[in-house]
Amino acid sequence: MQTSIDQHGLALVPSQLFLNRMVQHWSKISDGEMIATPALKEAWSILELHSRLLIINNAGDNPFKPSVVLPLPTGSGKTEGTCVYAALQAETNAKGEGKPVGVLIITRLIKDAERLVASINSMAGRAVAVTSHTDNKLKPSDMAEADILVITHAAFMRACWSFGAGDGARWDTFHSWKGGKRHLVVVDEALLNSVSHHRVTSKDIELVLRAIPHEDRDRFGGAIKTLTRLQTYLDRQEHEHAPGDDQTVTLWGEGSPRHALEIEALHETLGSTEFDPDLFAEDAAHNVSTVLEAVQVMLEEFAYYRRSGAQHTLNSARYIIPRGMPGVLVLDATARCNLTYELLGGGVMISDVPSGIRNYDNVNLHVARTSSGMGKTKMETAKKTRIPRLAAELAKELPKESKVFLCVHKCAKDLALTYSTDALPLRVGYWGAVDGSNEWADCDVAVIYGLFWQDPTRPINNVFAIDGPKDASWLKAPRHGTHENILAVISQKDVSASVIQAINRICIRRVIDEHGRCAKADVYIVLPNDWRGDAILEDIHTSMPGLNQVEWDFEPDGPKVYAPRNNSVAQSVIELMRTREPGQTPLSYIRAQLSLTPRQFGRLKEDLAKTASNLAAALHELGILYKVEGKGRAAKGFLVKVA
Repeated sequence: MQTSIDQHGLALVPSQLFLNRMVQHWSKISDGEMIATPALKEAWSILELHSRLLIINNAGDNPFKPSVVLPLPTGSGKTEGTCVYAALQAETNAKGEGKPVGVLIITRLIKDAERLVASINSMAGRAVAVTSHTDNKLKPSDMAEADILVITHAAFMRACWSFGAGDGARWDTFHSWKGGKRHLVVVDEALLNSVSHHRVTSKDIELVLRAIPHEDRDRFGGAIKTLTRLQTYLDRQEHEHAPGDDQTVTLWGEGSPRHALEIEALHETLGSTEFDPDLFAEDAAHNVSTVLEAVQVMLEEFAYYRRSGAQHTLNSARYIIPRGMPGVLVLDATARCNLTYELLGGGVMISDVPSGIRNYDNVNLHVARTSSGMGKTKMETAKKTRIPRLAAELAKELPKESKVFLCVHKCAKDLALTYSTDALPLRVGYWGAVDGSNEWADCDVAVIYGLFWQDPTRPINNVFAIDGPKDASWLKAPRHGTHENILAVISQKDVSASVIQAINRICIRRVIDEHGRCAKADVYIVLPNDWRGDAILEDIHTSMPGLNQVEWDFEPDGPKVYAPRNNSVAQSVIELMRTREPGQTPLSYIRAQLSLTPRQFGRLKEDLAKTASNLAAALHELGILYKVEGKGRAAKGFLVKVA
């Protein structure tokens, strides 16, 4: 088949060749079990069409280069299609029948980047794709040699930040290659961090002021004055207002470039300062840098004051993707739940996709409603009764052969693991470490126990960063377009997106027949008994058509019930410590988190004291040591995790 060359002389992948290769690949990766349905073929054709149109527009002289969001559902081959297209583009370039087209792919994690590169190179039959990241940094010349470059979301965001600040060198390293510019830029999964969020407290500013060396204080008098004024404002607010109702006040809508430059200069100087370990904590350098970056953004963009309970903060945000960037193809299964695209207006188009790609009528959605909160704060206080109530309910409800993925808040994950038994094996994940994972793809039950509500400042930041800061009257009635309260809707939509992502971690992501069905599965979820629960439920049904909804007669709060626990406290301790920050963790904290009985706690201390025990060895591999201070009844034990 001949290469497709457009009027600009670009070497484009022939449409039919891509579709044929995608059908072959779809069958190959499933040993012939996944069917390339007509709806899937139409979806892949749309992926190819938008890739082609973006290449042509990005290569052209038109300064308007909008991005396209493709809301293809989970399991429809978005990532696989991207790999097939990239491999074919490298093949097309090699023919030399037109101007070669480079491809830049942005994916979530380093391990994802490595997997994509391996997949593309395997399809191409040679090394056409490379990745550069913190564990494998490539020289710019090596990146420029590759037709396909894969980087992480974090690397992309850093490059965008520099580009927006007037330094395009880092972006050019990714965007330029030996064939010119990489005219196809694909973002696999939503760019959840396209808005950077910044906040500081009075204590944060105090840390920075204390960190400035005495000999540099005269040189940075302007920056010190600015920081002192901000700290004084926060201290005054804290003094004048007792903890009570939340309040948000816009302080300024345009920053001061001169003051921002003074803060930037101080930031650069303190970046090379060595902090005295006797006076500063180990993470002081990182914290100082974070605070100064936040203050700089406030002075370049906008700032608002936020009081929530007893906390007083200054806040700001920035939409990181600046003007002048090429159009991007964003592959986002939950795009309909992301109001960022709506806020961006004409710069981003959400593509229509065919119906019938997926059919979830083999999935039962069991829904319980509660007037109790399902957020992190409530779960932290109620988990000791909520987790055993859930375990007892699932043991009664589920067949013994069920493979269960349980998604909870991080604060409850370790306790939940202690209720994983032979009769009820639980595979536990937690919010913040779920999206995009294939770890639970063999599970046939998903239990969503707790909802991931974002910090209240995040929707404010999203609106202000993209649409501009608003005044006090708008904050009292935050209307936008058809939304009476866009801040509440953004919060709710964020929860919907996270829930849909979590549900689709199990076997239902895999198509098994010509109708787009998946294997039989069950999903259990507890939702608030208000408009937010109704809206989340509607979003789930919209994203997963055909779901069979059934009532689940379950209440997370109530009398304490008994549920069997496993005998392996050690594994729960290992998992708890795996996600702990470096430093000391008292055994009393572990006992409380895992709700250990006196007998279990005594056995734990005995295991830790034996350096040859399996538990001690496993912790040692994680860089964790057991220490005891004092003697007799006054002795206190703790685990120390090194950085």
